[in-house]
Parts: sequence; C-alpha cells; structure tokens
Amino acid sequence: MSKKLKKKTTALAVLGVLGLILAGPGSAAAFGFKPGAATLAPEQIAAHQTERFTKQANLIGATLEEVKNAWAEGKSLKDLALSKGITEEQLRLKMQAEREANVRARLQVLVDKGVITQAQADRRLETMKNQKAKGERGGSPRK
Repeated sequence: MSKKLKKKTTALAVLGVLGLILAGPGSAAAFGFKPGAATLAPEQIAAHQTERFTKQANLIGATLEEVKNAWAEGKSLKDLALSKGITEEQLRLKMQAEREANVRARLQVLVDKGVITQAQADRRLETMKNQKAKGERGGSPRK
C-alpha cells in the first residue's frame, strides 16, 4: 500500500470515529459500551463494565487484566480467546452454553415468582432452541 493511500485510509478511519463520537451517546455501543449508558449513574456504568469484563475473563480462562488490556487495545473477545488457545468453535460453544444458562436462570425466576409454570418454562426453552436451530428469532406475543 502506498504512503498516500495509507494516509487517506487513516484519515477516513479517524473521520469515521469522530463521526460516531459526535453522533451521540448511542454510538458508544461501537466502542464496547452499553447502549443507553448515558442515562446510567457512574456507579451503574462501572458495575456493568466490571461485570462484563469478569464474565469474559471467566468464559475464556483469562485474567481480568488480560481482558481489560485487550479491550483497551481494541481486540475482540475472539482475538483474546484465540491467543489463549481457544478455537472459534470452542468460543462459540462456550458462549452458547452461557446464553442458555442465563435463559434458564431468568425462566427459573419467572417460575419461582409464579409468573409461569415449570412446564411453560420448559416449553419456552425448547421453543427457543428450535427457533435457534431454524435460524429464527422468537419473542413474546405482541398485540
């Protein structure tokens, strides 16, 4: 790549980043921040990011500092996982298992609070798995 083309590419990238920053708080998601974070208290923002870093570290067997450093350098979780010897498929399966565990926990809360029955929770989980296998996205009924 010529020096002139590199300069143009860099300039365009910088302009793109500035555009995202100037576009408003919703653009913060592009930088790894939760959408709507502008409406959260500083303590909530810090707690959310700490929880995110911790979950990622636990998921791939990394230290909290490794996750923070990778994030600061703009590396993805996949990049860090690969550097730790975890394949993309292994990462995908780990993430899938974590999502399923989260769904199970949320459904259990609904069962425990009497919002739904255990049978309904079991059916919902099965429905979600079937929709995922078919590439569909499901949700709550809408009126």
